[in-house]
Amino acid sequence: MKAFAALLFGVLPAMTTLLMAAEIKTITIGEAEIVYDYETTESGVAILTLIGFVPETNDSLRGLKNSDPRRLGKLGQLMYQCKLVISLSDKSGGGVDAKDPVLVSKNYGLFTGVDVSLAAHERVGIQVQALQAVDDASLFSETLGEKQAQTGVWETLGDGSPIDLKQFNVNLLKADDLIHKSESVDIAIRFPVFQLEKPVRQWTYNFALADFKQAVRRIDEDCVPAKFVELIKQDS
Repeated sequence: MKAFAALLFGVLPAMTTLLMAAEIKTITIGEAEIVYDYETTESGVAILTLIGFVPETNDSLRGLKNSDPRRLGKLGQLMYQCKLVISLSDKSGGGVDAKDPVLVSKNYGLFTGVDVSLAAHERVGIQVQALQAVDDASLFSETLGEKQAQTGVWETLGDGSPIDLKQFNVNLLKADDLIHKSESVDIAIRFPVFQLEKPVRQWTYNFALADFKQAVRRIDEDCVPAKFVELIKQDS
């Protein structure tokens, strides 16, 4: 069971050899895309990984905040991943059964594409400003949608562990269903947070969420054991 749990968090035991992952299918929803990957291990574990992503808007690359040439040369992607790990039962004959033991992991992340590593003592600050979506009723009221507001949240990464800024989880996007309630989101990455010996950099990103929200809903619907079995049968 420990080896099974380790797979969920990306730590593979030395005795376990991961076989080649097979892409089941790819779905496009407007500007967003979902990739379905399936893989098995020799220890009898099947893994379905669903990754949804949407590219940043052109607005993200404007302004002096993105003067760092490393940032300007790459486009960012907002990501949502669901990993479904099933321990195959003996009675399933090597196939996937919806009643097999299962673990699920869900995370939001940011892919910057810029290969920058920070030392263990350097922390990264992540600030998210979410523009709340306007409901249809308020558009035809006397306020004409003036209640539309921004929600701001902040977190730091690091605290004793080296950080790779090329790709990392943005856990605060899970807070209060922030993605589903918002029209767009601005993400500012400030690194290092506190540094006296070298300049502090800041990268900003803007993501429109209309298509991405649909991708997240689709992933949540498909990242269940019963759907896992259905997808594998379609692929076989």
